Amino acid sequence: MKLYKTTITPVSNFATKLKGDTLFGQTCWAIRFKFGQDRLKELLDKYDKSPFLVVSDPFAKGYLPKPVMPSFYLGEDSLKKKENRKKIWLTPEQLRQGDFANAKRSEYIKSKDYEKVVMRNSINYISFTTEEDAFAPYGDKESKMSPKDIYFLLGEDFALDELVKALEFVAKVGYGKDATIGKGRFEFTNLVEQDISFDSKTYMALGPFVPNDTPCVELFYEPFTRFGKLGASRANTNPFKKPIIFADTGAVICFEKRQSLQFVGKAIKNISSYEDVVHQGYAIVFPIKDFS
Repeated sequence: MKLYKTTITPVSNFATKLKGDTLFGQTCWAIRFKFGQDRLKELLDKYDKSPFLVVSDPFAKGYLPKPVMPSFYLGEDSLKKKENRKKIWLTPEQLRQGDFANAKRSEYIKSKDYEKVVMRNSINYISFTTEEDAFAPYGDKESKMSPKDIYFLLGEDFALDELVKALEFVAKVGYGKDATIGKGRFEFTNLVEQDISFDSKTYMALGPFVPNDTPCVELFYEPFTRFGKLGASRANTNPFKKPIIFADTGAVICFEKRQSLQFVGKAIKNISSYEDVVHQGYAIVFPIKDFS
């Protein structure tokens, strides 16, 4: 498989948090609309044995997240827990060299994201007015993001040109909630192949993954629960997926011997009333300095 990186630049606010598994799902819809249902089915039929695409979470431009491990493993001062939690970004070279204690805060690398609450009111869509005596305002969160790096791991049966066209579709249509009113729009740079030696005893996950079938000796992670929903035409019936518990981004996977590894996890099925639904339970991994 080949690893590519692009930098996306939002051109509108996002109403849904940008995550790799959600972007994978929207890319699948883009494949469906651009290349047809048969092409998507062909790719997903083999996804549990040979993933055609794995999408990372977004990261500050030029950086990767700090590994999720106890402070003493990272060389941090364990008495400065509050300060340590704010230092979250490392360069790829720092991760390979084990320079974990010098992580940067978001504001120091000009990658601060902002959230705001947009107030709305419930509307009766028959009369297009609020109901009598039923003024019901509520708040929706939106985020303004700085440019982000995203990694894509491509299998042999999925061409780079197909991925580019699918991303162009998502970028124009919009990512996530409220795309129909202009949210989730972005631009992206050319996808550049990454020359990384995937050979290490210790790896860090670049997205949430299901750790059940990972034969490691140690696994450090924080849990992340995904309450997923279906989109496009399937949002009109029962759009809800079953909850999924992941090991979240930044998880550290330690092996007894050196491994040549590009991703961990597995495909997730049987989580929807639609039998053909597949959720990304894989994560791209990045080799970091051994702790042994």
